[in-house]
Amino acid sequence: MRERPQTVSIVCPFIKKRTVERLVLAHRPYDLRVITRFDLNAFNAGVSDLDALDLLLQSGAKIRGVVGLHSKMYIFGARRAIVTSANLTEAAMFHNKEFGFTADDPSIAIQCQSYFDRLWANTKHDLSKDQIEQWRQILAPYRVGTRDSVSLPDFGETVNAPSPFVLEPPTDAPAQSFVKFFGRTDNRASLSMQIDEEVIRSGSHWACTYPIGKRPRQVRDGAIMFMARMVQARSDYVIYGRAIGREHRPVLDDATPADLSVRAWKENWPHYVRVHDPVFINGPLSAGVSMADMMAELGPGSFAPTQRNLNAGNGGNLNPRRAIMRKPHMELTPQAYKWILGRLEKALMRHGALDLTDPRFDLPADQESSPDVPAKASLVPIRLPQE
Repeated sequence: MRERPQTVSIVCPFIKKRTVERLVLAHRPYDLRVITRFDLNAFNAGVSDLDALDLLLQSGAKIRGVVGLHSKMYIFGARRAIVTSANLTEAAMFHNKEFGFTADDPSIAIQCQSYFDRLWANTKHDLSKDQIEQWRQILAPYRVGTRDSVSLPDFGETVNAPSPFVLEPPTDAPAQSFVKFFGRTDNRASLSMQIDEEVIRSGSHWACTYPIGKRPRQVRDGAIMFMARMVQARSDYVIYGRAIGREHRPVLDDATPADLSVRAWKENWPHYVRVHDPVFINGPLSAGVSMADMMAELGPGSFAPTQRNLNAGNGGNLNPRRAIMRKPHMELTPQAYKWILGRLEKALMRHGALDLTDPRFDLPADQESSPDVPAKASLVPIRLPQE
């Protein structure tokens, strides 16, 4: 805190006033956000206290509560993070046998910030001083620290999110899923091409790229983006990874001069759908999932537009191969999403996933310095020219 970071993000279930006093005495950042518990049983037991939350509010913090919160994480700016077992209490910070690590690697700080942002985005209500006063009245009949056998309310919000300990996204189809195309007809890849080469070549570990004049307005936050490369065999596309998309934001999600200096072809593909939590098969493209097989098996049920035409009976195109011509991406049906996901997960189990912490997988300068950008994301060019 004495290094005076502009932003500080804290995830911590239990917070005590004395430790908050130390924190704000060292520095009051421009943007201080705290995610904690609003379980009155914790305040009644004395493991957390309302005075601490009151002092944080006075210091300009925004505070939200999550039911069942257990993680402890402290993020300072965009380049330093502490992940630890220690709550923000005197006992935890100075006396208990706690364990954790400090990371000064920007890529780790970005991933920690992504976890914070996902929790924050799934909550809606900032704590107010009036709420604290209401809670004091509820707690007034009880003697703090006695752990009375009463059941007090928890005013936190419930966050339903996938576990960070598993690679798989939820098994039910998400609200949106897309297959994103790479390459072009005169630049098909060999099935022997290693997937890490494709990821490095395209920058496909932090955003999807779209052509000039065609902003990707269809993609919404949380969409699953499957990534497919045009290959020589069978005029096929091979799906070799997936990530979670973020809604396109004009200007913020356009190629910068720094991006163009690394990959000049982005001058024609300057619009981004940034992605986070990418997972790629650690092997050759031949280890991936064939879109030709999917289209042969599912037919019009492969893509949302052909499925709509089938249901409407309006004479529209039902051929999935025709549907993908000159398209940067295609929206999948729930059936196609599950078809691809099952086969991709089998490939990941067999071959393993790429280690995206390897320095070969660069992050753009604007992403490293921006605290509100999700974890290592992915840049997936479409099937138009890239080099």
